[in-house]
Amino acid sequence: MHLARASALAVVFAAQPAQAQGVPLRDLPKPSREIEDPFSMVSGAIEIKPGQVLAVDGTEMELVLVDFAKGSRTTIGRQGSGPGEYRAPAGLFRLQGDTIWVLDAAQQRLVTFLPDLKPGTTIPMLTFDQSTMTATTAPFFGDRRGNVYGSAMLIQVGRGGGEAQMSLPDSVGIVRLDPRDATKRTELAKVRFPISGKPEIKVNGTSMKYTMAYPGLVASDPWTVFPDGRVAIIRGADYSVTFIAADGKKSAPVRIAWDPIKVTAADQKAEMDEAQRQMKEQGKAAQKMMPPNISMEFELLPPATWPANYPPVSPLGALAAPDGRLWVKRAIPLRQGREQWDVIDAAGKLVARWRLPAKTTIFALGNGVAYTVRTDEDDLRYMQRVEIGK
Repeated sequence: MHLARASALAVVFAAQPAQAQGVPLRDLPKPSREIEDPFSMVSGAIEIKPGQVLAVDGTEMELVLVDFAKGSRTTIGRQGSGPGEYRAPAGLFRLQGDTIWVLDAAQQRLVTFLPDLKPGTTIPMLTFDQSTMTATTAPFFGDRRGNVYGSAMLIQVGRGGGEAQMSLPDSVGIVRLDPRDATKRTELAKVRFPISGKPEIKVNGTSMKYTMAYPGLVASDPWTVFPDGRVAIIRGADYSVTFIAADGKKSAPVRIAWDPIKVTAADQKAEMDEAQRQMKEQGKAAQKMMPPNISMEFELLPPATWPANYPPVSPLGALAAPDGRLWVKRAIPLRQGREQWDVIDAAGKLVARWRLPAKTTIFALGNGVAYTVRTDEDDLRYMQRVEIGK
């Protein structure tokens, strides 16, 4: 691709000028179909065929096939440790030939499903290396060649007050690895992780406590991977986009114009309340990933200081569409009540801006299609298919 031919000097010394804000903000079209059978929590999903989505219910720890043509959902595989079985699905990858890999974080392996979704073999995948104290963590992505991408972080361990303490870094590496060959592991870039202050994990016997300051307004760097292995990185400090081709060549960063939004005292309270609600919900899912005899507690504290403005992009808010376009979730106040997404083409040009209905988010993309989740008053999630065109 032409982007991959940018010189190293251009990458290091110059970002292209910011674009004019000539792209209108439009309301996302109404869904063409909604699945009546709800989810408790959608923690991951991919389109495997037009109109068919494989999704993870993060609360029930189930792998589910959603068929929008039939209006149905079907559980795939089951809990366990054999072929076609899993305990904690944490990543979904579609390979060439439509084989599906499911990363089972609890058992550190990939569970494979054939194109007809019948169980295949299992592949070990170490997500924590005790010899180097390096963890490969979410977000996880995959390409069609069978490479898996994750965030690699060095975990520092110490002791205090009779308890083991682990500290996490605020910068992590994007790594590409081949689970079938342990020697094929490459760090592609460094990114700012959504962490505020010094989060700690304390271990005392069979109990663990994870304490962190609210990181939601940190100018972090979301990233994602396209099916051909191209990586997109969005720098949260200045809203610039860089693409890394499958051969490792980097494009010159392109800045996207954005208008800062001030953070008010009311925003601070609203953001903390919502973050604590989400942590409580996600903590239930995290507990299911732990061994039966291990308990996990989460504590979310206010940050030491709040930024004056919202960052331009949301932490972990990046999706790769099959047509090569990058979707970026904007960081906006909860008081606005409706998510906003920017669409950026392969040259780094802003081509569309979408505003979603209230209590709705995007969780997966297809060709000319966005898959969304609507949350009702009882916190049940309903999957939707939205036609957005080319």
